[in-house]
Amino acid sequence: RRVQIDATRFALRDGISWAYIVLDVETRAVLNVYVVRSLSASSAVTALRGGVEKLKKLGIEESLVVMSDGGSDFTSHEFKAACEEVGTWVRAKVSQLGGMCILERVNRTLKYEFIFREEPQTKAELSALCAEFRTWYNIVRPHSALGYGYPWAKLLEVAESLKAA
Repeated sequence: RRVQIDATRFALRDGISWAYIVLDVETRAVLNVYVVRSLSASSAVTALRGGVEKLKKLGIEESLVVMSDGGSDFTSHEFKAACEEVGTWVRAKVSQLGGMCILERVNRTLKYEFIFREEPQTKAELSALCAEFRTWYNIVRPHSALGYGYPWAKLLEVAESLKAA
């Protein structure tokens, strides 16, 4: 099972913030959005573990291929060790087939269809909007890549099929 992780930057009135996003590739479900002040290996690990925990709560405990770009937070020993706990880490490019383009599209959707319309001024406001985004993206917004289905419904189908097997 593949998951992707990336961080996207926001300039707010009270300073720069970053949102780490963890995505289940197959279902397009946003598993976690974790807002921080600065990029770090420990923040990347926390974001990843939050996403993995969502899968585990659904009974999805397959070995994961964690995909990210080559940012220093993702190439750190700490992050690679966290990836090895759940599977393996792969550095991927946006332009390569099967690369990070899916998550980069999620980043744009977060920014242009959600955050920039609301214009948050603080990290707290951004965090609250990111939580709303996760719900909206997963259960309200239909996805053409899923036959106009919803990511969370697809993820629940995967979980049910694993229980039936």
